[in-house]
Amino acid sequence: MRILLVDDDAQGRAFLADYLNLLGHAVTSADCVDRAVQVYRQEEFDLVLSDISMPGATGIDLIGALRGGEDESGADIVLYTGHIDVQLAIQALRAGAYDYLTKPINLEELGAVLDRVEEHMGLRRENRRLTEHFDDEVRAVTQEKEEELEELRSMLSQQAEVDGIGIFSPAMWQVVHQAEQYHTDRSVPVLIQGETGVGKEIVAKIVHYGREHTTLPFVGINCAAISPNLFESELFGYEPGAFTGGANRGKRGKLDIAKGGSLFLDEIAEIPVELQAKLLRVIEENQFYRVGGLKKHETDIRIIAATNLDFEERMEKGLFRRDLFYRLNVGQIIIPPLRERREDIVPLAKMFLDASARKRGRAFADISDGAQKALLDYHWPGNVRELKNAMEWVTLMHDAPTLEPSHFVHLFAAPRSTAPGGQAVPEAAGRTRRKRPDNAEVLRVLEGCGGNKTHAARKLGISLRTLYYRLERMEQQEE
Repeated sequence: MRILLVDDDAQGRAFLADYLNLLGHAVTSADCVDRAVQVYRQEEFDLVLSDISMPGATGIDLIGALRGGEDESGADIVLYTGHIDVQLAIQALRAGAYDYLTKPINLEELGAVLDRVEEHMGLRRENRRLTEHFDDEVRAVTQEKEEELEELRSMLSQQAEVDGIGIFSPAMWQVVHQAEQYHTDRSVPVLIQGETGVGKEIVAKIVHYGREHTTLPFVGINCAAISPNLFESELFGYEPGAFTGGANRGKRGKLDIAKGGSLFLDEIAEIPVELQAKLLRVIEENQFYRVGGLKKHETDIRIIAATNLDFEERMEKGLFRRDLFYRLNVGQIIIPPLRERREDIVPLAKMFLDASARKRGRAFADISDGAQKALLDYHWPGNVRELKNAMEWVTLMHDAPTLEPSHFVHLFAAPRSTAPGGQAVPEAAGRTRRKRPDNAEVLRVLEGCGGNKTHAARKLGISLRTLYYRLERMEQQEE
């Protein structure tokens, strides 16, 4: 706040000014009523904090001079004195003082008064804005309600997407089981890790929706798609006049929109470092400030985060806070890549093929043995997303009762080789696949690396996320 401090005691005035500055307020000092009135007429203040007893004019005289018959749209005035006099306090309040303190000033009591003044000034500004722009506000609120209705429709559509997913392998059943368990406790943050295209957002929706088909909001934000200078206002929202180019009435952030539901922070490892402490504070305190705001806003959200990056590497480079990682990693879900759950490949391909064929009126109803082998031999670097896109492309470009290798092999990202008979197949199908390490080898290599999981994963030829997943499965088997 902008505070005008009035006191003829230079030492006491300096002490109070330093304290208020430490709290983040902008303080202008005056040593008498005449000087205070002069400064007040030249600048705008939110609060006038003044001693009552001063040589010449008093703090009560100051109230009369500052009010001067004007309405109460000016600064709030708080008076203080070393005399505990009930009648004097009543006189000050009748003259127009917002509050009254006694010396020596209790700093905790002063802080409480400052909080009340901040809230009071915010309410007055909001009331003034509503009064001056009533018709605009009605239109804006109407538009906001329409947007909320559209968000609800979108949310229900997203829920339908969750209902239509296919789970075919034990590994993915375990992932879904974990997600449903986390759904039952909204206070637990959930961190989902996995390669690009494995379905992290779908799993996040299972954490949110569970089996109950909730109507609470599920709001997503891609941390990698928003520039750092816009990320804060997108997440927290901003107050009117917070920055040039902002909406005149301010804007709600994702934390506001997700209130009561879940906030999905996709690609969380990309969040700007300077904002990670603020996000940590939101998770721990369930409170936040909008950009340019002084008032704390309460929030009630479940945090679900996801990433395809190696957190350990990001933390070692100073790009991600360890305390935020540990706070997010209370509920952990690691989704194995599609190449490590081959039981899912053909059933998922069939599901995607059927859906795309129905959408485009194609005849595809089956997958030949050769096509199944080609699908299983490919390493799927783009995971489930790549498989779905491949089936979409097939139904767009071809129409046949049965899916054959010739319909899709040239879509694979890997270089192709020629199999006997001249048929093109993915190179992955013609080369020897690296043997998957068994549990004994995993433990042996991990021990040889002194427990360093990053080094062990490299030696084993698997991703760090896969190693975490394997170790977790081993612990469950021991139980």
